[in-house]
Amino acid sequence: MTATLAICDGCNEPFIGAACPLCGKPTAERGDIRRLPREVVLGFVEHAEAFLAAGPRKQAVLAFAAGSFIGFGAMLSIALTVGVEPEGLSRLMLGLGFASGFALVILSGSALFTEVNVLLPELFLSGRGSHLRLLRFWLLVYLGNLAGALFVGAMLNAADVVGPLQAARLSEVIGEKMRFEQSGAEGWLRVVASGILANWLVGMAAFLATAARTVTGKILGILVPILAFVALGVQHVPANMGYFATGLIHGDTGTTWQEAFAWNLLPATIGNLIGGAVLVALLFWYTFGTDRHQQALLERADQLARSDVGQTRD
Repeated sequence: MTATLAICDGCNEPFIGAACPLCGKPTAERGDIRRLPREVVLGFVEHAEAFLAAGPRKQAVLAFAAGSFIGFGAMLSIALTVGVEPEGLSRLMLGLGFASGFALVILSGSALFTEVNVLLPELFLSGRGSHLRLLRFWLLVYLGNLAGALFVGAMLNAADVVGPLQAARLSEVIGEKMRFEQSGAEGWLRVVASGILANWLVGMAAFLATAARTVTGKILGILVPILAFVALGVQHVPANMGYFATGLIHGDTGTTWQEAFAWNLLPATIGNLIGGAVLVALLFWYTFGTDRHQQALLERADQLARSDVGQTRD
């Protein structure tokens, strides 16, 4: 089992291993409950450094995998909601289907754009790492997620998974996502606001998954925020990539790729960036990274994460 960053309960210093090297106090035994919020922030540091250390090719593979998993989750949500009534139950089933895709992303260590929106801003805010390097990774993850969604969408259509009933339901979901187009600039801004809410909730799913110490706990931590954002109908870019990829490849959705990007994916991307970076990353960075002691703690945690990643890298 790979060692992770922890904070010593005795001297409040970050360390990797079974015991603090400074005071000798062993890692706190907290059973299967959770990691404390400040330990989650350290987990974000470690996860972000692992992504950045992987190199562009591995980053692209991780992004492609995440987009593929979300594509599967999007199609599963469609399959589960064909003919389901009432609307509340249908939205619940829609959320369960999508949560499966997000669970695959988190448990496999893949790189999802909306999760990265939570991980990398902490490094920006604390001034660590090359900004150009972080931006390149951000863009690579976005394009990799889209490539994964397109591949799964093409394969689902090639395998004849999208039957008439699924195609009709998929058109309904896409039509709901494109309804803001009719409102012009006001609708475009509504998608931005919707994207902010979506990545606030998805960011908290990543937070709770990092806080959990077991696979069961991680899945439960993922489930509640993901069910909330899907049931509310807010706009999550990777999920929408999955829906649009499968639907537009199949055809008869009443929209085009140009319209989907201009009126949904682009404003939702902006909203997702704001929601993850400000309402999750900035919020917890302000709590745990603004005073001098916490800044020093995060800096040492970053150095430990870098050294640990360097030792385990291929």
